Amino acid sequence: MAARKSDAPCVVCNPGDADPGEYCERHAEELHRLDHQYETLFRLQRVSRGRGHESYHVFLQGDCDPSGRILVNETDPDNLAITVLLTSDLNLEARISGYEILKIERTYADQLRDRIQQDIIHSWYGNARACVEIFRITAEPPLHWDVESRGESSEEEEGTRPHPSGGKHSVH
Repeated sequence: MAARKSDAPCVVCNPGDADPGEYCERHAEELHRLDHQYETLFRLQRVSRGRGHESYHVFLQGDCDPSGRILVNETDPDNLAITVLLTSDLNLEARISGYEILKIERTYADQLRDRIQQDIIHSWYGNARACVEIFRITAEPPLHWDVESRGESSEEEEGTRPHPSGGKHSVH
């Protein structure tokens, strides 16, 4: 798009006369279109929910396999601890193309933050405060263990397993 002179202040058409965030009608429509296009860049799917906690899969637009997981813990009614585990191949610092012409720096991290804020914090917890920690993980599937309860294993099996050194109830 070629920049052109306009009567309305616009950071694209006449940057000298406009304040940041001011757009002419044409560029405001373009910003609105981009926002709608990228609002679904990430999709969250709830996997589990319990008292005071829940978890979600994070999907990148168009992907069938999750790119990460979000763990939400309610530390008290007004505070959330949110842990985001993302695959290492997802670059949150990558800029989203299309916004540059509108003089906006928008990244994947901005979009993920908006999605978490809208879909989890504000829609489920109202006005809660959230502390969000993001960690990188490998793209390998998680290791899964099924651990039986003590009552389900037979006593004979228990007798054949060696106890740790130091006795049955020792800490060493």
